[in-house]
Amino acid sequence: MQKVKSDNKKCFLLAEKIERIFRDGFVLSDDVMHYIDSTFSNPSINELEEIIYDEHNCERDPLIELIFFPDEPAQIKLEEFLESKDFKKEDEEKVINYILNKKLVTTIHFPENKGSIKFIVPELSALQFVSRLNISKKLNKKLLKAINKFVSDKCRTSVKVKLRNAMTVLSENKIKFLSSFFEKLKVEENYFFKCLDFMLDFFDGIKDDKNILQSLLDKKELYFQDLQKAVKFEELLNKNNMEELISRGVRIPHVHKEEIMHKIVIIDTIILALYRKQYSSPLER
Repeated sequence: MQKVKSDNKKCFLLAEKIERIFRDGFVLSDDVMHYIDSTFSNPSINELEEIIYDEHNCERDPLIELIFFPDEPAQIKLEEFLESKDFKKEDEEKVINYILNKKLVTTIHFPENKGSIKFIVPELSALQFVSRLNISKKLNKKLLKAINKFVSDKCRTSVKVKLRNAMTVLSENKIKFLSSFFEKLKVEENYFFKCLDFMLDFFDGIKDDKNILQSLLDKKELYFQDLQKAVKFEELLNKNNMEELISRGVRIPHVHKEEIMHKIVIIDTIILALYRKQYSSPLER
């Protein structure tokens, strides 16, 4: 019986923390504002309020889902508590039930203090919010040890949130790689997270992780090929107009040179930090 009471208590405490997030309200991010303006033609606050309260508007649900998607700042508030407790998948339902019994009212804040909208939290939004927190996910102990030892206090919780959100299942080899990543990658904070985000996305795309170094080099080679295609297309475009190229069946590469170059630099930064002895110069490939 004591175990049941303990499980109920931790679920109740988590529900309280989530309720606090809802009561504090949600500031609309730049991405959400862009979606609102492009989808609803730059609505006023009053117009947006009508859309949000109109349950028959087919475009309302995607907007509500976007507004109440748990962002990283919200998850950071919960991470230490989630790490300290042993949540199971079935605990989600208990947490949701605690929240739904409260009939929560939240506030949607427009950026730059341009106004706000009071809104009753829909049941579906509360359910989706809790399910997206991944409360039952456990970070590997070796990885936690590396994070706590090598990642700065300022960045540590954000790193744990990113790993909790990561879709990929971390094999022993990936865990070993990330442990070395946290130990050896010494770059400024913003660039560190760009490298981490890149690796977590990269892990999603590789089936065989026995040789991560070779997989990174292969990815870099593909980026170079894309870069060459983009350069050749630019040269053609300087000599011909777009209509002529299309009529000749020239394929338009859907790549951004700056983005590709940035990813190549990220790969070189990671490889040089983790495999310096095997990879002496980023100019060799």
